[in-house]
Amino acid sequence: MIIDTESHVLYRVFPREMNPDRPMTFRASWHEYSGDLFADEMKRSGVDKSFLISYDADDIRWYLELEGADQNDQIGGRKYTLVSAVQKYPERFLWFATQKDPRRPDTLERTRKDLADGALGMKIFPAFLQLRLDDPLLLDVYKVVAEAGRRIIFSFEDTRPPATPSVGEYYEQLDHVLKQFPDLKVQINHAGAGDPKDPVSDPLNPEAKIIFDVVNKHDNVWLSTAWLGKVWDDEWEYPYPKYLSRLERLYRGVGAERLFWATDWPWLEEHMNYPQAVNCIKRHATFFSESEKKLFLGDNAHAFVKDLLPNYGRAPIFQKAGA
Repeated sequence: MIIDTESHVLYRVFPREMNPDRPMTFRASWHEYSGDLFADEMKRSGVDKSFLISYDADDIRWYLELEGADQNDQIGGRKYTLVSAVQKYPERFLWFATQKDPRRPDTLERTRKDLADGALGMKIFPAFLQLRLDDPLLLDVYKVVAEAGRRIIFSFEDTRPPATPSVGEYYEQLDHVLKQFPDLKVQINHAGAGDPKDPVSDPLNPEAKIIFDVVNKHDNVWLSTAWLGKVWDDEWEYPYPKYLSRLERLYRGVGAERLFWATDWPWLEEHMNYPQAVNCIKRHATFFSESEKKLFLGDNAHAFVKDLLPNYGRAPIFQKAGA
Protein backbone atom coordinates (compact mmCIF):
# COMPACT_ATOMS: atom_id res chain seq x y z
CA MET A 1 0.00 0.00 0.00
CA ILE A 2 1.20 3.50 -0.89
CA ILE A 3 -0.18 6.47 1.07
CA ASP A 4 0.52 10.13 0.40
CA THR A 5 0.41 11.86 3.79
CA GLU A 6 0.00 15.45 2.61
CA SER A 7 -2.18 16.60 -0.27
CA HIS A 8 -4.87 19.12 -1.16
CA VAL A 9 -7.45 19.84 -3.83
CA LEU A 10 -7.74 23.42 -5.05
CA TYR A 11 -10.06 25.32 -7.34
CA ARG A 12 -7.85 28.40 -7.69
CA VAL A 13 -5.00 30.00 -5.78
CA PHE A 14 -3.89 33.53 -6.74
CA PRO A 15 -6.33 33.55 -9.70
CA ARG A 16 -4.77 35.12 -12.78
CA GLU A 17 -7.81 37.32 -13.31
CA MET A 18 -6.76 39.18 -10.14
CA ASN A 19 -3.04 38.34 -10.24
CA PRO A 20 -1.93 38.82 -13.87
CA ASP A 21 1.74 38.81 -12.88
CA ARG A 22 1.56 35.16 -11.84
CA PRO A 23 3.28 33.06 -14.52
CA MET A 24 1.22 30.56 -16.49
CA THR A 25 3.58 27.87 -15.19
CA PHE A 26 1.97 28.34 -11.76
CA ARG A 27 -1.01 26.36 -12.97
CA ALA A 28 -3.07 26.65 -9.79
CA SER A 29 -3.74 30.27 -10.77
CA TRP A 30 -5.82 29.11 -13.76
CA HIS A 31 -6.07 25.29 -13.57
CA GLU A 32 -8.41 23.40 -11.25
CA TYR A 33 -6.84 20.64 -9.15
CA SER A 34 -9.99 18.66 -8.41
CA GLY A 35 -10.71 15.37 -6.71
CA ASP A 36 -11.32 13.77 -10.11
CA LEU A 37 -7.90 14.84 -11.37
CA PHE A 38 -6.10 13.76 -8.20
CA ALA A 39 -7.85 10.38 -8.14
CA ASP A 40 -6.64 9.73 -11.69
CA GLU A 41 -3.12 10.89 -10.83
CA MET A 42 -3.10 8.47 -7.91
CA LYS A 43 -4.40 5.64 -10.08
CA ARG A 44 -1.75 6.07 -12.78
CA SER A 45 0.98 6.37 -10.13
CA GLY A 46 -0.02 3.33 -8.07
CA VAL A 47 -0.93 5.36 -4.97
CA ASP A 48 -3.73 3.82 -2.90
CA LYS A 49 -4.73 6.54 -0.44
CA SER A 50 -3.91 10.10 0.54
CA PHE A 51 -4.33 12.28 3.60
CA LEU A 52 -6.35 15.10 2.03
CA ILE A 53 -6.15 18.33 4.01
CA SER A 54 -8.80 21.02 3.56
CA TYR A 55 -8.25 24.66 4.42
CA ASP A 56 -10.46 27.69 3.97
CA ALA A 57 -9.06 31.07 2.98
CA ASP A 58 -9.26 32.40 6.53
CA ASP A 59 -7.25 29.39 7.77
CA ILE A 60 -4.24 30.46 5.67
CA ARG A 61 -4.67 34.23 5.90
CA TRP A 62 -1.16 34.63 7.40
CA TYR A 63 0.40 32.95 4.35
CA LEU A 64 -1.75 34.92 1.90
CA GLU A 65 -0.80 38.21 3.52
CA LEU A 66 2.90 37.31 3.41
CA GLU A 67 2.37 36.81 -0.34
CA GLY A 68 0.78 40.26 -0.65
CA ALA A 69 -2.61 38.67 -1.20
CA ASP A 70 -5.89 38.35 0.70
CA GLN A 71 -8.68 35.84 1.26
CA ASN A 72 -10.07 36.39 -2.25
CA ASP A 73 -6.94 34.70 -3.58
CA GLN A 74 -7.81 31.21 -2.27
CA ILE A 75 -10.84 29.50 -3.80
CA GLY A 76 -11.60 26.05 -2.47
CA GLY A 77 -11.69 24.96 1.14
CA ARG A 78 -13.58 22.53 3.32
CA LYS A 79 -16.80 22.17 1.29
CA TYR A 80 -14.94 22.02 -2.03
CA THR A 81 -12.64 19.31 -0.65
CA LEU A 82 -15.54 17.25 0.63
CA VAL A 83 -17.75 17.57 -2.45
CA SER A 84 -15.10 17.33 -5.17
CA ALA A 85 -13.01 14.62 -3.55
CA VAL A 86 -13.80 12.99 -0.21
CA GLN A 87 -17.45 12.11 -0.85
CA LYS A 88 -16.73 10.87 -4.37
CA TYR A 89 -13.65 8.80 -3.51
CA PRO A 90 -13.80 7.82 0.18
CA GLU A 91 -11.71 4.74 -0.57
CA ARG A 92 -8.85 7.02 -1.71
CA PHE A 93 -9.06 10.23 0.31
CA LEU A 94 -8.68 10.36 4.09
CA TRP A 95 -9.85 13.78 5.22
CA PHE A 96 -8.10 16.08 7.72
CA ALA A 97 -9.54 19.53 8.48
CA THR A 98 -7.54 22.64 9.30
CA GLN A 99 -7.96 24.03 12.80
CA LYS A 100 -9.79 27.34 13.12
CA ASP A 101 -8.25 30.11 15.20
CA PRO A 102 -8.76 29.04 18.83
CA ARG A 103 -9.35 32.66 19.83
CA ARG A 104 -12.79 32.33 18.22
CA PRO A 105 -15.46 31.48 20.77
CA ASP A 106 -16.89 28.73 18.57
CA THR A 107 -13.58 27.01 17.81
CA LEU A 108 -13.90 23.93 19.99
CA GLU A 109 -17.48 23.43 18.80
CA ARG A 110 -16.30 23.61 15.18
CA THR A 111 -13.46 21.21 15.92
CA ARG A 112 -15.89 18.69 17.40
CA LYS A 113 -18.11 19.11 14.33
CA ASP A 114 -15.22 18.38 11.95
CA LEU A 115 -14.40 15.23 13.90
CA ALA A 116 -18.05 14.19 14.04
CA ASP A 117 -18.30 14.77 10.30
CA GLY A 118 -15.54 12.28 9.69
CA ALA A 119 -12.23 14.15 9.84
CA LEU A 120 -9.46 11.80 10.98
CA GLY A 121 -7.78 14.71 12.69
CA MET A 122 -6.91 18.38 12.64
CA LYS A 123 -4.14 20.19 10.79
CA ILE A 124 -2.64 23.08 12.76
CA PHE A 125 -0.48 25.93 11.41
CA PRO A 126 0.75 27.50 14.68
CA ALA A 127 2.70 30.28 12.96
CA PHE A 128 -0.38 31.26 10.91
CA LEU A 129 -2.18 31.62 14.23
CA GLN A 130 0.82 33.42 15.78
CA LEU A 131 0.62 31.13 18.79
CA ARG A 132 3.03 28.99 20.73
CA LEU A 133 2.45 25.26 20.37
CA ASP A 134 1.84 25.00 24.11
CA ASP A 135 -0.55 27.94 24.30
CA PRO A 136 -3.49 27.02 26.59
CA LEU A 137 -5.92 27.63 23.72
CA LEU A 138 -4.18 24.99 21.62
CA LEU A 139 -3.87 22.64 24.59
CA ASP A 140 -7.67 22.67 24.74
CA VAL A 141 -7.78 21.66 21.07
CA TYR A 142 -5.35 18.78 21.61
CA LYS A 143 -7.52 17.56 24.47
CA VAL A 144 -10.63 17.48 22.26
CA VAL A 145 -8.77 15.62 19.52
CA ALA A 146 -7.18 13.19 21.96
CA GLU A 147 -10.52 12.44 23.63
CA ALA A 148 -11.98 11.66 20.19
CA GLY A 149 -9.07 9.29 19.48
CA ARG A 150 -8.06 11.26 16.36
CA ARG A 151 -4.79 12.68 15.07
CA ILE A 152 -2.96 16.01 14.90
CA ILE A 153 -0.93 17.26 11.94
CA PHE A 154 1.41 20.19 12.59
CA SER A 155 3.16 22.35 10.04
CA PHE A 156 5.61 25.00 11.21
CA GLU A 157 5.40 27.00 7.99
CA ASP A 158 6.20 30.67 7.45
CA THR A 159 7.65 31.45 10.86
CA ARG A 160 8.52 35.11 11.28
CA PRO A 161 10.14 35.81 14.66
CA PRO A 162 9.41 37.78 16.77
CA ALA A 163 5.79 37.72 15.54
CA THR A 164 5.96 33.93 15.76
CA PRO A 165 8.28 31.45 17.46
CA SER A 166 11.17 30.14 15.38
CA VAL A 167 11.22 26.58 14.02
CA GLY A 168 13.64 25.54 16.77
CA GLU A 169 11.37 27.06 19.42
CA TYR A 170 8.42 25.18 17.99
CA TYR A 171 10.37 21.94 18.36
CA GLU A 172 11.14 22.76 21.99
CA GLN A 173 7.43 23.40 22.56
CA LEU A 174 6.54 20.21 20.69
CA ASP A 175 8.66 18.25 23.16
CA HIS A 176 6.52 19.59 26.02
CA VAL A 177 3.25 18.92 24.19
CA LEU A 178 4.16 15.33 23.37
CA LYS A 179 4.98 14.73 27.03
CA GLN A 180 1.56 16.05 28.06
CA PHE A 181 -0.28 13.99 25.43
CA PRO A 182 1.69 10.73 25.12
CA ASP A 183 -1.23 8.88 23.51
CA LEU A 184 -1.99 11.55 20.89
CA LYS A 185 -0.53 10.51 17.53
CA VAL A 186 1.11 13.45 15.75
CA GLN A 187 2.36 13.99 12.20
CA ILE A 188 4.79 16.82 11.40
CA ASN A 189 4.64 18.06 7.80
CA HIS A 190 7.77 19.15 5.90
CA ALA A 191 9.68 17.42 8.72
CA GLY A 192 8.26 20.18 10.89
CA ALA A 193 10.08 22.98 9.16
CA GLY A 194 8.87 25.60 6.76
CA ASP A 195 11.08 28.66 6.67
CA PRO A 196 14.06 28.43 4.30
CA LYS A 197 15.73 31.30 6.19
CA ASP A 198 15.76 29.32 9.45
CA PRO A 199 18.71 26.87 9.61
CA VAL A 200 16.63 24.33 11.56
CA SER A 201 14.37 24.03 8.51
CA ASP A 202 16.96 22.25 6.38
CA PRO A 203 17.83 18.69 7.51
CA LEU A 204 21.28 19.13 5.99
CA ASN A 205 22.17 21.85 8.50
CA PRO A 206 23.66 20.90 11.89
CA GLU A 207 21.01 23.04 13.62
CA ALA A 208 18.39 20.52 12.46
CA LYS A 209 19.65 18.09 15.10
CA ILE A 210 16.83 19.28 17.35
CA ILE A 211 14.40 17.54 14.96
CA PHE A 212 16.12 14.21 15.52
CA ASP A 213 16.45 14.75 19.26
CA VAL A 214 12.74 15.47 19.78
CA VAL A 215 11.45 12.74 17.46
CA ASN A 216 13.72 10.12 19.00
CA LYS A 217 12.45 10.96 22.51
CA HIS A 218 8.80 10.22 21.70
CA ASP A 219 7.05 7.25 20.17
CA ASN A 220 3.91 9.17 19.15
CA VAL A 221 5.34 11.49 16.48
CA TRP A 222 6.21 10.93 12.80
CA LEU A 223 7.74 13.13 10.10
CA SER A 224 5.99 13.67 6.79
CA THR A 225 8.49 14.52 4.08
CA ALA A 226 7.09 16.64 1.25
CA TRP A 227 9.04 19.77 0.27
CA LEU A 228 11.47 19.40 3.15
CA GLY A 229 11.93 22.66 5.01
CA LYS A 230 10.01 24.35 2.16
CA VAL A 231 13.35 24.26 0.34
CA TRP A 232 13.27 23.18 -3.31
CA ASP A 233 16.57 23.64 -5.09
CA ASP A 234 16.44 20.74 -7.56
CA GLU A 235 14.48 22.81 -10.10
CA TRP A 236 13.33 20.11 -12.61
CA GLU A 237 16.25 17.71 -12.22
CA TYR A 238 14.68 14.27 -11.78
CA PRO A 239 15.23 12.22 -9.61
CA TYR A 240 15.68 15.29 -7.38
CA PRO A 241 19.04 14.49 -5.77
CA LYS A 242 18.95 17.36 -3.27
CA TYR A 243 15.51 16.34 -2.05
CA LEU A 244 16.77 12.76 -1.71
CA SER A 245 19.85 13.93 0.19
CA ARG A 246 17.62 15.73 2.71
CA LEU A 247 15.41 12.68 3.00
CA GLU A 248 18.45 10.48 3.58
CA ARG A 249 19.61 12.81 6.35
CA LEU A 250 16.24 12.39 8.07
CA TYR A 251 16.49 8.64 7.59
CA ARG A 252 19.93 8.57 9.22
CA GLY A 253 18.61 10.73 12.05
CA VAL A 254 15.34 9.01 13.00
CA GLY A 255 15.09 5.78 10.96
CA ALA A 256 12.63 4.65 8.31
CA GLU A 257 10.00 3.74 10.92
CA ARG A 258 9.41 7.42 11.80
CA LEU A 259 9.02 8.76 8.26
CA PHE A 260 5.97 9.16 5.99
CA TRP A 261 6.04 9.73 2.23
CA ALA A 262 4.21 12.84 1.02
CA THR A 263 3.98 15.17 -1.98
CA ASP A 264 2.02 18.30 -0.92
CA TRP A 265 0.16 17.88 -4.24
CA PRO A 266 -0.35 20.06 -6.22
CA TRP A 267 1.99 22.73 -4.79
CA LEU A 268 5.15 21.28 -6.35
CA GLU A 269 3.66 20.22 -9.66
CA GLU A 270 5.51 22.91 -11.56
CA HIS A 271 8.71 21.02 -10.69
CA MET A 272 7.63 17.40 -10.23
CA ASN A 273 4.68 15.47 -11.62
CA TYR A 274 2.94 12.84 -9.53
CA PRO A 275 4.45 9.67 -11.03
CA GLN A 276 7.90 11.20 -10.64
CA ALA A 277 7.20 11.83 -6.94
CA VAL A 278 6.56 8.11 -6.49
CA ASN A 279 9.32 6.84 -8.75
CA CYS A 280 12.08 9.00 -7.30
CA ILE A 281 11.56 6.93 -4.13
CA LYS A 282 10.86 3.54 -5.69
CA ARG A 283 13.77 3.68 -8.13
CA HIS A 284 16.30 6.09 -6.67
CA ALA A 285 16.08 6.22 -2.84
CA THR A 286 18.84 3.63 -2.60
CA PHE A 287 19.57 4.36 1.07
CA PHE A 288 16.32 2.53 1.94
CA SER A 289 16.18 -1.25 1.87
CA GLU A 290 13.17 -2.68 0.03
CA SER A 291 11.42 -3.39 3.31
CA GLU A 292 12.14 0.16 4.49
CA LYS A 293 10.68 1.57 1.28
CA LYS A 294 7.44 -0.26 2.07
CA LEU A 295 7.39 1.27 5.52
CA PHE A 296 8.11 4.75 4.19
CA LEU A 297 5.73 4.67 1.23
CA GLY A 298 2.71 3.47 3.13
CA ASP A 299 2.96 0.93 5.91
CA ASN A 300 3.92 3.51 8.54
CA ALA A 301 1.06 5.81 7.53
CA HIS A 302 -1.42 2.93 7.46
CA ALA A 303 -0.44 2.01 11.02
CA PHE A 304 -0.91 5.67 12.01
CA VAL A 305 -4.63 5.64 11.05
CA LYS A 306 -5.69 2.01 10.68
CA ASP A 307 -7.77 1.91 13.87
CA LEU A 308 -9.84 4.83 12.49
CA LEU A 309 -10.57 3.28 9.09
CA PRO A 310 -13.33 0.71 9.88
CA ASN A 311 -15.83 3.53 10.52
CA TYR A 312 -14.42 6.00 8.00
CA GLY A 313 -17.01 7.30 5.55
CA ARG A 314 -20.04 6.61 7.74
CA ALA A 315 -20.57 10.14 9.07
CA PRO A 316 -23.46 12.20 7.58
CA ILE A 317 -20.98 14.56 5.93
CA PHE A 318 -20.08 11.82 3.46
CA GLN A 319 -23.62 11.91 2.13
CA LYS A 320 -24.02 15.70 2.02
CA ALA A 321 -21.33 18.32 2.60
CA GLY A 322 -22.04 20.99 5.20
CA ALA A 323 -21.16 24.65 4.97
